Amino acid sequence: MPEPLRLVSIGAHPADVFDQSGGTLAHHTARGDYVACVALTHGARIHDAVISDGMYHRAEIPAAPELQQLLADRSDVKAQEVVAACRILGIEDVFFLGEDDGILLVERDVIRRLAALLRQLRPDVVLTHFPFEGDGQVCSHAVAGQIVLHALQYAGSVDPGDRNPPHRTAQVFFFGQGAAAVRTGLWDARGGYTNDIFIDITDVIDRKFAAMECLASQGYAGAYNRKRTETGDGAFSGHAVAYGEGFIRMQAEVHYHLPLSAYARQRSRESDHEIMRRYSWRLPMPVTDDLATRPQPVRDAESPTGD
Repeated sequence: MPEPLRLVSIGAHPADVFDQSGGTLAHHTARGDYVACVALTHGARIHDAVISDGMYHRAEIPAAPELQQLLADRSDVKAQEVVAACRILGIEDVFFLGEDDGILLVERDVIRRLAALLRQLRPDVVLTHFPFEGDGQVCSHAVAGQIVLHALQYAGSVDPGDRNPPHRTAQVFFFGQGAAAVRTGLWDARGGYTNDIFIDITDVIDRKFAAMECLASQGYAGAYNRKRTETGDGAFSGHAVAYGEGFIRMQAEVHYHLPLSAYARQRSRESDHEIMRRYSWRLPMPVTDDLATRPQPVRDAESPTGD
């Protein structure tokens, strides 16, 4: 690219800002691109060890004032974990809009606040949830994606009180894992949503694994992290990727030349067994083991077309 890109990853909950795109974001920070993360909600209700687990089998929930304080305390814990995780990936700017994740709705206030932040950050690329993930209605990920689309549109115009000029984002990439997954329920049967962009993150999978380990408050560390890494990021072996992240591109793109990635060109020159060795590599356990045997990354900057 002629100049560094500006990327903003927007998640419904704090962990969402990187758990499906952390390796991709790490690649961009490493090459000098600006990367920021935005969490729409405080996320205190989602998978939390105290709120969603500890309260589940209690005979009685604490009174409203105590519960509100507990939610605030757990929100702070989540925020601290995510800030620490993002730093491992090279991300310093993390923004929390603080919406309650109990009932997330497509509402004017949160759209305006997010649009104002987009005018301030001025991203070239936004990563967020697919707006039809799950049932496309009450699924907080889907609602978050819909809020982001409204905010992107509104950011392209003026808003009284916001002195930043309008801004238009060049491309949106939806997190592909949750939207293009194997069917687990009725709504998934609508289907038709497939990842069309894959990022090889094998060279940074240990950093993403370490970032996920920070999310102890919601049980993402340890065995769950290992399982999630192998079944999620390790699911794209058909693309000769040991670990990868999939995305759904919103806009068709225009090029001056037919685009051909360096990855595709290299794969065409490898034998079947070389390809199998590439995608069979596995993150060692523990991750402090020697990582020197991992497949070497293929840089898109080497693309013969420059795209």
